[in-house]
Amino acid sequence: MKYKLVAFWLVVFGALFAFLQTSFEYHFYYIEQSQLFLFSKTYAMEKLVLPGGLSMLMAEFLVQFFILPYAGPAIVAALLTGVGICTAGIVKRIAPSSALFLLYVLPVLALLFMHFDFNYRVQGTVCYLMMTAALYGYMQIRKDLFRLVAGCVLVPVLFWLAGSVALLFAGMVCLYELLRKTPKWYISLIGMAEVLLLGLGVVYFSLMGEYRWVFGPDLYYHNTLHPKSVIYYSWICMPLVVLVAFFLRNKKGLPAKRLIAGICCVGQLAVIGGILWWGVPKFSDAKTLRLKKLDYFARTEQWDKTIEECKGKLTNFLYMCHLNMALANRGELSDKMFNFDQRGPQGLLVQWNKSENISCMLSDIYFTMGATASAQEMAFEGYVSAMDDGNPRMLKRLVQTNLIYGAYPVAEKYISILEKTFAYRDWAGAQRKYLYNDEAVENDPVLGLRRRMLPEQNTLAMIDGLNGDLERFLKKGPANSAAMQYLGAMYLLAKDLEGFKAVVEKYYGTEFLPVLPLHFQEAVIVMSEKEPDYWKRFNISETVVNRFAEYKKQVLANRNNSAALAGLLNRSYGNTYWFYFMFK
Repeated sequence: MKYKLVAFWLVVFGALFAFLQTSFEYHFYYIEQSQLFLFSKTYAMEKLVLPGGLSMLMAEFLVQFFILPYAGPAIVAALLTGVGICTAGIVKRIAPSSALFLLYVLPVLALLFMHFDFNYRVQGTVCYLMMTAALYGYMQIRKDLFRLVAGCVLVPVLFWLAGSVALLFAGMVCLYELLRKTPKWYISLIGMAEVLLLGLGVVYFSLMGEYRWVFGPDLYYHNTLHPKSVIYYSWICMPLVVLVAFFLRNKKGLPAKRLIAGICCVGQLAVIGGILWWGVPKFSDAKTLRLKKLDYFARTEQWDKTIEECKGKLTNFLYMCHLNMALANRGELSDKMFNFDQRGPQGLLVQWNKSENISCMLSDIYFTMGATASAQEMAFEGYVSAMDDGNPRMLKRLVQTNLIYGAYPVAEKYISILEKTFAYRDWAGAQRKYLYNDEAVENDPVLGLRRRMLPEQNTLAMIDGLNGDLERFLKKGPANSAAMQYLGAMYLLAKDLEGFKAVVEKYYGTEFLPVLPLHFQEAVIVMSEKEPDYWKRFNISETVVNRFAEYKKQVLANRNNSAALAGLLNRSYGNTYWFYFMFK
């Protein structure tokens, strides 16, 4: 029998791991960057003095390993399997003969749905596991009085170690004793009173800011947001599981006949499959999975994979921003941007909404452009808006930008923080060679380039708009081609031909723009279609001229079929600025 149980839970763990790894691999890389764990006594003590502090430390310790391949799915699968094992122990304690394994799996599924939300803290599952383990241990105590006293002791301990889940534990103790008709069962109500008094106390003394964090699962969600109702499903499941288990306590197990037993098993599996079929699409927020993948590619500078991922139709400006950043890093934005689905200047730079994910992406884009001031500002916003103690990825950016500015004491402070982490300490240690060493910074291909692009006098970022900043960067030298690429792309995507004309007339033939890129040549023809002599000033290639002639011929031939014109031209000319200018 024990071997069957081991095999069952190994299958559960394997299924959870395989599902999470194949469908949500990049989700775990994404949430790792929102929680900063430090190997520091001071850091640990600041957590431990708060209700739920130990569970928070445990969760953040686990989350730091999510940056490693396979680690996130394996850790979450192990936590969920642990919850299932403890729930099975609770059910077996109440109804030893029950073979309704569906009861063990329900809390696991409810928690699984929460893990799809990147604003959910892994702490919530750690605490739920602690609660189910405590409840199982509580039920193993056979003497009623000892058990009731143990419950009264466990409630405040669990409250301080795991937070608000102590309320669920206290409620389950009361329900269990009431259903068992234990003499003096009302002693268990002391646990509920303890939670109430402790909750009121921690809010009164400002250890916690809101009652919803003290008396509900909201504690295990981003503290500036309100979670969806799915966060309560796991809390609702546990009392339902116990009630059903009590109803089945005098029932026999599966029928002896294999056929009927098989039907019962298949029926339960069908219910589990139905719950997954309903819940996974509803709660997985599939539209963010692609963005998380692109975020990981940007973080690891896998620009080819970003470009490959963005082929085909794009309807999200965030995808376009990642695509165009990848093209700029490859030096291909001005030649290949219209090979992809472009839909306006927001595809270069979306509007900041003060969220962590947008701040991080904008910091990456600005850093690509060479806009160090804006990259630093967005990095700081991304760092402080992280779920817990900061965003380590943006802390790296703050190190870089402060080294660029020569603010070495600030950079050293950030380096010292990163040196206390698991995943970033080696990188942080490598940055110490730049501290108080201007020559090393200036010789670095990344830091030195951006230091040379800094304005001679400190000026506010965006004081003349992004295009004004980009022009200031160009005055410092031609080394960063991304600034010119973005400047031209901004005007082309906005269909601002006057602005584009001013740029090409100013910079063409200089070291900044010795040759016009392909899409720039196409735009020159658009803005001076009836002036072929003007094209010669920019050395427009014969290939581009001939292709435009064919394009114009196709437009004139099909001008009476306006409804189908875009579709007809898209096949041969969808990758040109001419097509974008006319139809997008």
